[in-house]
Amino acid sequence: MLTMEKGYIVTDDNMKTNIDGVFAAGDVRVKSLRQVVTAAADGAIAAVQAEKYIESLD
Repeated sequence: MLTMEKGYIVTDDNMKTNIDGVFAAGDVRVKSLRQVVTAAADGAIAAVQAEKYIESLD
């Protein structure tokens, strides 16, 4: 089960959740700013980290 805090998903700085291979980005995760620019940055980080995760499975 995902770790939640006040209705938001807890992630590390690489958008990784407590579940292997599950990433969260944008306004669904715990963070101090809820702006389009930070959500877009989160998405970029999550995409790169997800790709690295998938590559590590090979």
